[in-house]
Amino acid sequence: MQKTIVALIGCGYWGKNYLNLFNNDGVFGGAFLKYVHDLNPPTKSLPKEVTFAKDIATILNDSDVQAVIIATPTKTHFDIASQVLKAGKHVLIEKPLTLHLDESEKLNEMAKSMRKILMVGHIFKYNHALRELKRRIDAGEIGDLRYIDARRVALGPVRYDASALWDLISHEVYIFMYLVGSAPISVNYSGGGYMDTIDEIVSVNMKFPRKIFASAYANWAHPVKERRIVVGGTKKAIVFDDVNPSEKLTIYDRSIEYLPNPNNFSEFQAGTREGDILIPKINLSQPLVTEVEHFFKCIQGTETCMSDGQDGINVVKVLEAAEKSKKLGGAEVFL
Repeated sequence: MQKTIVALIGCGYWGKNYLNLFNNDGVFGGAFLKYVHDLNPPTKSLPKEVTFAKDIATILNDSDVQAVIIATPTKTHFDIASQVLKAGKHVLIEKPLTLHLDESEKLNEMAKSMRKILMVGHIFKYNHALRELKRRIDAGEIGDLRYIDARRVALGPVRYDASALWDLISHEVYIFMYLVGSAPISVNYSGGGYMDTIDEIVSVNMKFPRKIFASAYANWAHPVKERRIVVGGTKKAIVFDDVNPSEKLTIYDRSIEYLPNPNNFSEFQAGTREGDILIPKINLSQPLVTEVEHFFKCIQGTETCMSDGQDGINVVKVLEAAEKSKKLGGAEVFL
């Protein structure tokens, strides 16, 4: 099979992870990396077959390049992605898709009209432990889903171009929608920080259909790194711990049981139920590898995109609602 020829725009903090996927000949997952472009040349040497493009035009004007990976600051996403799509090339772009809903919608329509893949780097949708968590929820193992509680904290990296909402909570937004299977009904926001224009400590609550409540907390000034999601149902609870090197999921056969009050059947009595704890074995392959391989397969037409432009739009819509809640002093905003 002929290799997909790709280019990478942006090889800084996260972009270098894409670059590291390609071997010394610039090959990975049935694709060949022909160009890398950044405002500054990479600090490490490029694969021997890869060219450093001094400008984006070099990439846009090369008809051999079929796809472009964009890992630049979010404020540049719309301008760069629109140029790439107009040049007739597929796009894998880092999350969030853009900083404004109307721009995300324009990119999605552009991709549709050009019949090109627009894939957003919602990387946790390609995490095998999270996929297994989703499978168990859908199979009814935890009973009816009731709540999701998430913490994403660490000491840095500090962002100057995006708040913890757009940089960190954006992950939880698409994860929550993926696990629940729908968009939230409402959002409310609380946040703050030491920089006047950017919140570094953020808490967002979301209400979903079927009385499902989800809460996400992010803080990039926290001394201990945590990436933890607790999913609770009427039968069991499951903890996803992305920091744990081997035990990514822990299943607790514990729940609150609500039983009719024998003295008054219009009331209920609550009691706890404690059962076993199970740690299932999970495939620990790298999510970024799975994500990029999936992108190439989507281009080849063998798979359907799991995080397409519409998925990106749905996330930006929730983030904008959270921003609106912030301006309203944390009031609940309905979508």
